[in-house]
Amino acid sequence: MLAGAVLVAGLGIALGVVATGGSGGGGSAQAVEMQPVSSSGKEPFTDSVANGGAPASASPSGATSAGGSAPSGSATSGGASAPSVAGSPSASGGTVNGGQPGLYGGTREMASCDVPKLSGYLAANTDKAHAWAGVEGVDSSQIDGYLNGLTPVVLRQDTRVTNHGYQDGRATPYQAVLQSGTAVLVDSQGVPRVRCACGNPLTPPSGTGGTYTGAAWSSFRPDGVVTVQPAPAPVNQIVLVDQTSGRQFDRPVGGTGGNDGSASPSASGSGPSGSRSGTGTPSGSSSAPSSGASSAPSSGGPGSSGSGSSGPASPGSPGSGGASGGGSGPSSPAGASSGASKAPGSGTP
Repeated sequence: MLAGAVLVAGLGIALGVVATGGSGGGGSAQAVEMQPVSSSGKEPFTDSVANGGAPASASPSGATSAGGSAPSGSATSGGASAPSVAGSPSASGGTVNGGQPGLYGGTREMASCDVPKLSGYLAANTDKAHAWAGVEGVDSSQIDGYLNGLTPVVLRQDTRVTNHGYQDGRATPYQAVLQSGTAVLVDSQGVPRVRCACGNPLTPPSGTGGTYTGAAWSSFRPDGVVTVQPAPAPVNQIVLVDQTSGRQFDRPVGGTGGNDGSASPSASGSGPSGSRSGTGTPSGSSSAPSSGASSAPSSGGPGSSGSGSSGPASPGSPGSGGASGGGSGPSSPAGASSGASKAPGSGTP
């Protein structure tokens, strides 16, 4: 009888390992939602504030493992892909430096996102404004200044982020891959902070791997997805690639197109250009929020010039519902486990 009890206990332990995926943390692989350029995604904060015509949505598809190939039959038809331009980054995926020249694209003298429209919408919807501001680590009264310090650009590679929808008065975090060609707002260290198709706040991704779900597009490859690592220090200019001509041009941080100029060799951020360190979350620099409460951004606030810059007092930690993480100051992104809120940069472009 004793032998039988031991056998049953052993079987129970084995089944428990299978149920939790065999990992020390337990639980199944997290879902990573694929979001085509024109899709608003689930639980959008606002209507689209993206400027210009958006490509047609990609055809729906089944799920695929994060380490595997694109879903069968879904990556060959109906997909919306970004324009092909000269000097595009390598499609090898992994970690990219937010200050890399040409990492992002745009149209010279034209903003890809209507910042005043987004600011006005949030000002008129205070419940959403409080939830939105909590994700970004600012007070809701500071949203307009914060947004005016961000820069409208277009993704040139499929990019993984932690997206945040809005439901029942709270920001709801989820992992997502944004299609190349998606209009976003980035901060002064090149980190995506807002998705313009839905007004959702963005933070760095939580963890690596998972299962891709939703709609695939024709150019999608799991090994081509990138994670943006903050530039080592805030920059004054972002070097973009014009989507029409393929030529590079400068856009001042916080600029909306009116002050765009010709690219200069010194216009990019400091640090190694285009450095990559495999797939997943950058080690020790990009603050990858863990699942849980909403995160404050890992990098310095837009318009920041370095440690000790002036700006509003740092708010308390964001409320529950998002992912934890953040940076300790504008110019020094925190490690993945840091949970401090940042003090956003002040001022308008």
